[in-house]
Amino acid sequence: MFSRRLCAAWCLPLALTAHTSATAATPHLAVRGQEIVDPSGQPILLRGWNWGHWGKAQPTDASDNAAQGANVVRIPLRWWGFYEGHGIDSRDDNATSTAGISAAHLKHLDEMVQWASSAKLWIVLFIDSDCGQNGTQNAEEKRYCDPKGEFVQGHNFWTDKAMRQKFLAVWRFIANRYKDTPYIGMFEPLPEPNPPGVPDEQIKAFYAEVMGVIREAAPGVPTLIGGRAYKAPAIAQVYDPGWKDVVYTGNLFLHARRGADEASLDELRSRAKMLLALRTEHKVPVFVQQVGVRSGEDPNVKAVKVVLSHLVDNRIGFAYWEYRGANNPNEYGVMYQRGNQWLAKRDWMDAITPFFKQ
Repeated sequence: MFSRRLCAAWCLPLALTAHTSATAATPHLAVRGQEIVDPSGQPILLRGWNWGHWGKAQPTDASDNAAQGANVVRIPLRWWGFYEGHGIDSRDDNATSTAGISAAHLKHLDEMVQWASSAKLWIVLFIDSDCGQNGTQNAEEKRYCDPKGEFVQGHNFWTDKAMRQKFLAVWRFIANRYKDTPYIGMFEPLPEPNPPGVPDEQIKAFYAEVMGVIREAAPGVPTLIGGRAYKAPAIAQVYDPGWKDVVYTGNLFLHARRGADEASLDELRSRAKMLLALRTEHKVPVFVQQVGVRSGEDPNVKAVKVVLSHLVDNRIGFAYWEYRGANNPNEYGVMYQRGNQWLAKRDWMDAITPFFKQ
């Protein structure tokens, strides 16, 4: 087992605000061959939660997650997309001083980063853009991203160079803002890119452009990328031997057919094998940024244990999807909302958290 190493030699006090620069270079995670290593140079397995639903994280979540054994949390900023619920899209073209990010969203992002950093959780910070990644997911998305119907292949970062430049400005701002925050672990440029009609090489070129901006603003912070739609078979399509400080990823949700049956589990293992193949062949680290099992498809809480055991046995780090979720207890979240009250699925919490410590 490789546990979190949080030694006084490199742990820095949290700044008063998440974006305040430290007086000395802030220690980061790093990539060494197929390992992610902590600032002392020791291999570290990152295991923890996704705070995936915007606006649902609570001030005590970080300390609670750390007490559960987690050492990582994946935190979103959603920019330019049609999302369920109001007030989730942070895009505000009038917010010129913050690169088009609304002040309210930026304040909440600062809070989440500070909560996690204070609890010594490594932070995977990602910027999600449903328009930017595709723009054609459904009719509502099309109308939101392309209200005038001008983009046959979807209004996204590949069909609109001006929007791509705006997104690069967002990343330049975010990387610079948080680069010296203790426990910034990785920046994740854009989850699940899936532009219709665009060759895989152009997805790779997009990543190269965003990573260039991030590295210029925040040198030394690793980036996390995956293939088309973050499907495991596509992971090799974005591998580049010239890229340094890159961690590769793919989704590992259990796609149950007849409940959480053995055929579904075998299919998930086959996807995990593709991530392992990339790690072994190219000596690069992999990290599953989203792994999850719907509660309604695993009523005995057996399949989730099999899935997480497989990751632990193969030394693959992960962020479980998700901590606080939807109103439906049959979905992924181990915390679900009923009215104004949050309820915990204790059997799920007890099934998942032991794997953080192994």
